[in-house]
Amino acid sequence: METITSEESYLVSQAQKLRSTDAASAKAWLITAKTLHPTSFDILFEAYKLEKDSKNFEEAAKCFSNITICRALNFQSQNAELWNEVNELTNALRAPENEITPAQEFYVKMFQHVSYDVQHKILLLTVNNAENSIHQCKLLLLILKRFPQAAITHSPRLLEMIADGMKQNPQKYQEMLVEEALPLIYHKTPELPPVLVCRLFTISLEYYIRQIIDDENKCDNTEIWKKIFQVLMLCGKILRWETFLPFNKTWGQNVYWDKLIEIVSISPAGSTQVLFYATTLFIYSLHCYIKNCYTQSEDAGINHVLVEGFTVDWKMEAPDVQSMEPPQISLTTPTSKDISKAFVHAAQCWQLLNTEQFQRDFSKLLLTLPLAAWISRFLFDLAIYFGHQEEAKKLMSEMIVTSSLVQNLQILSLNLLQGNLTLQGFECIVKIIDELPATQGHILEHLTLKVPRHMIFIPLTQKALIQYCTKAIINTLSRKLYEPNCPDQILGDLLVLLQLEYPRETLMAEQIFTLITSRRAFAYRLFTTYIITIDFIEEFLHIWHAHNEDFAFDLSPTQTGTSVCRVGTRGADKGAREDFRIIIKQQILRANEVLTTLMANFIQQEHMQLARNMFGVAVTDDVGFQ
Repeated sequence: METITSEESYLVSQAQKLRSTDAASAKAWLITAKTLHPTSFDILFEAYKLEKDSKNFEEAAKCFSNITICRALNFQSQNAELWNEVNELTNALRAPENEITPAQEFYVKMFQHVSYDVQHKILLLTVNNAENSIHQCKLLLLILKRFPQAAITHSPRLLEMIADGMKQNPQKYQEMLVEEALPLIYHKTPELPPVLVCRLFTISLEYYIRQIIDDENKCDNTEIWKKIFQVLMLCGKILRWETFLPFNKTWGQNVYWDKLIEIVSISPAGSTQVLFYATTLFIYSLHCYIKNCYTQSEDAGINHVLVEGFTVDWKMEAPDVQSMEPPQISLTTPTSKDISKAFVHAAQCWQLLNTEQFQRDFSKLLLTLPLAAWISRFLFDLAIYFGHQEEAKKLMSEMIVTSSLVQNLQILSLNLLQGNLTLQGFECIVKIIDELPATQGHILEHLTLKVPRHMIFIPLTQKALIQYCTKAIINTLSRKLYEPNCPDQILGDLLVLLQLEYPRETLMAEQIFTLITSRRAFAYRLFTTYIITIDFIEEFLHIWHAHNEDFAFDLSPTQTGTSVCRVGTRGADKGAREDFRIIIKQQILRANEVLTTLMANFIQQEHMQLARNMFGVAVTDDVGFQ
């Protein structure tokens, strides 16, 4: 610390006495003082304060520069008054342009008159004397913003400090890295250790994923993914990786997957570039999948759930799905196409990243990212996609229930994956029918295909869910057709259910009518309540006319205390024949009723009868059904 002479003190005291009353005389004293003692800190600082009071930006800048150039500014001295000025200066320079106070405006304008070299020196000297690492980082950011050409020199130190600071205040340092530091080095990439680069990418990825999750309905996801890919490209540039692709919303995941496979083919086993490229593509595909499946989509306004589809050969037993190749995914709605692609590419990336060469590092990386909820739902769907029944059961037991409708649908799908519908699966059907969503939707076109196995993304709409539940019951009941003396009750129930997708279900309907015709009798007390399809009614009329010598129908509801109304044409029972015509006529008049509503009512009202017919058990409302 320099020694202050009595002469210097005298000259400064004379200037101080005159500063508030006679600035010109005070300045004269200081000019003399600087001539006699050109490197005296007290004299130079007093001259600076005089120019500051006069709002003389240019002269104040010269004085402040002299303090630096002459090395009179001893940063280790911790002179309180000096450091107050330095802090005010740096705070003013960091403040947003539209938030600068009148007092800060002086420092900003003064700094503009300081030479480039001196500006750099002043800011750089303050970094090491900052009170903590967060302030050091802020000052380094200020240097990089003021002196972009210094990015290569100073950014490594800044980035290392930010990475270290994550242990103290993760949120603050994350934001500083992503929002301030990285944009300053996109065009001037420094040399960095690979470990630090990977750490910085992981920090950035976590920050952006939290933005997507926390502000799902507010933030622009497209812009966020552009930034994620921008950070990925920056890391690749620093580490001289094979160039990946920038983000483009119009490109499908298959474009990125093809590029990834190309890079995999020329990379050594366990390559870090493949790990990070594949991880980014996995999370992007996963986000697209989860967003479209479990949130309101912009165009359709409905959610979708991955479920087991049906095969066209309803006579076949379910194959051993665990030994088969992954099933195809059938398209049900315009949105389901995008969902399917995203899911398949997420599955492909997941398989790649869980190979021996990447599994350990990928698992560690996932632990640092807030993806638990997404991964849980994805892994369950992945398990049923590959037919891994036991794994799917375990994952379902660990999932957090956010929708009882979705949960019952997933249990039903898993039940169908295992083979025949069980009582548990049927209970889920009844629960699904009881909590149908408000959206009507449409009947699906590809619920049943002629393939060994397929899956669909079913939209959560009334018609689609009723159709799915109806088809599951049909597939179970239809097996009874091959049992000796299949009861009329089952034939009738099947005819009711087949109406929904008729004429797609023509073959089974024809088989049922063939059985009815061969028996020359048919009793079904629910006929007047539920059978309204014109083709079916016409078929009953045809049977009646074609066998008027030897056929008997029992189509009226059975009422306690009354005899069964038996309609036949043998003999002279004209009243019975008239009753049959009335029944047929009233059913024809109901032909335009909404079939999905009819099916839902049938399943709700007749669920105990259906359970008895399918599973051979007596079921009451207080046992098995709520």
